[in-house]
Formats: sequence, C-alpha cells, structure tokens
Amino acid sequence: MKKFLKWAGISLVVLILIYFIGPRPATPTLSPELPVISADLIQLEKDIKTSEATFPLKPDNAARIIWADSTQKQKTKYSIVYIHGFGASWAEGDPIHKQLAAKYKCNLYLARMYDAGVTSPTAFQGLTPENFLAGAKHALAVGKALGDSVIVIGCSAGGLLSTYLAATHPEIKALVLYSPCFAVYKNALSISTGPWGKQMLHLLMGDYRNNTHYAPDRANYWLTRYSTNGLLTLQQSMNAIVKPETFASIKMPVFIGYYYKDEENQDKVVSVDAMLTAFEQLGTPAAQKRKAALPNTGDHVIASHFTSKDLPSVFNETDRFLKEVVGL
Repeated sequence: MKKFLKWAGISLVVLILIYFIGPRPATPTLSPELPVISADLIQLEKDIKTSEATFPLKPDNAARIIWADSTQKQKTKYSIVYIHGFGASWAEGDPIHKQLAAKYKCNLYLARMYDAGVTSPTAFQGLTPENFLAGAKHALAVGKALGDSVIVIGCSAGGLLSTYLAATHPEIKALVLYSPCFAVYKNALSISTGPWGKQMLHLLMGDYRNNTHYAPDRANYWLTRYSTNGLLTLQQSMNAIVKPETFASIKMPVFIGYYYKDEENQDKVVSVDAMLTAFEQLGTPAAQKRKAALPNTGDHVIASHFTSKDLPSVFNETDRFLKEVVGL
C-alpha cells in the first residue's frame, strides 16, 4: 500500500509538471501605430470600397463612410467611428450610431473587423490579436481623416479594441463603450490561454462554433459559423489589453452603457463586474466619465434594432453624455 501511494504521488507530481510546462498560446505584440491612408477624402472612400470588394462578403456588410453631407463629402468638426464586436457588423450599433452622427452633423465611419461579414465557413481561422486590432487602428485613421476630432464608439469586443486605442491615442475626443468585453461572463474563456489552453478549447468546443439561433435577417449581419481560434484570439486580446495601467492611461471623457437589471437579469455574454472595475480604474476625471445600467435593453447588444428592447434609453444616455460632458 505504501509503495502504491508513493508511485501515485510521483505520478501526480509528474502530471502536474506536464500540465504547467505544457504549450501556451503566444503573447500578443500590439502596436498603437496607425496605418497611412489617403488624405484625399474622395480617394479614401474609393480605396475603402475597392478594398472591401476583394472580400467574399454577405450583402450589405462592407465598411463604409456615412457622410454628414453627401453632396459635399468634406471633413467635419467631429467624426464618429463605430467599431463592432466579435463576429458582428455595423448593424450591431444601428440605428444609434447613425442617429448620433446625424444629430451632430458628423461624418461617420462604420468599420469592419477582420473576417467579419464573410461568407467563408472557416471565418476566424486566421484571426490573431494583431490583425484583430489592425481593423480598429485603420478605423481610427479613417476617423482622423474625416473629422478634426474623433469620437470612438465600440461595442463588446469592439469596446475592448476601442479601449486600447483610447489608451494609446490621447487625441481621441471621447470614448463610448456599449457592453465592452473586458471579460467573458464568468470568465468562461480564461482557461484557453493557460497551459494546453488551445488544446482544451478545441476539445471542449470543437473546431467551429455554429450560431443557429439567429433569425435570417440578423444572420446576414453576424457570423453564423466561425473557427474557435477566434475565441482564443479574443481571450489573448483581453489578456493584453485589460490591465489597470491601460485604463489609467485613458484621460478623455468616457461613457459605458450596459444591460443590467439585477443579478438574474443582466448581460450574460460579457462581465458587468469587469466593466465596473474598469470604470473605477479609468484615468478620466470623475466629472468626465459616466456609466449607465440600462435595465430594459434586455440584451448584450444594446444599440441594435435587431436585439435591443430599449433603443431610446441608449440614445438618450449617450446623447446626454455627448452634450453635457463632451460639449457637442
């Protein structure tokens, strides 16, 4: 019996060592440097259309500029950039982003992140934290060309990417975050970046995720099938960005809106607690940051007509922030 216990103990130690020295996903190398784009706005729009036409996209999923005045196509005092979330599209923030841009006569850029909107059944197979962020950096570069000052709106994982932009580009005028993904609900993905994380993720979830619950109209604007590599990339991106020093570096006005009614009725896609922790860690002066629990929205995606049950509250809270804090 003693010999058995001895060997059992040795085996347990060996297994623990094998686990902790096992392979881990690479640590991302993120850079805040923005790409160079055309300063000629007519040419810039052409460049965006030409680039988007090279991808196999579902109808109406391409990135686009919404001009404050389509007859003039000139730079505006403020521009708004919308950065959508994981596997979503510009429709994730529709109509709120268009309503805000129209009210304040802003040029609006509706970005498209890596592989979003594609018809390929292997979407996100090549997603990395670096090329995920690249879409957001391109969006900010476009926003800077479209307006003298840029307001960035990010939803879910787009809020995560927008947070990195705000921490590294203090010239951003204001940051609006809808249900930002600073942690998945109950940290369900955290294991994926630990030892053997990639292997365990594939073991538990398979090679691909299929979203079969979307109605056909919504399914046109969200990926319904994607590689689970995308989930690994999402957690890697959170690990790289969600740090106290990131939030402390943000000094501009910030608004965070999210679905929360009570412990049972709240956002169960991403963590509300993580949002509230981030809010407290912001370097933004107290008078210039606002948060709003929106109990009647009823969904993680609070700003889309496809999902939100209370679009007026989302618009009104954001509008109040832009008027009273940002000074639009």
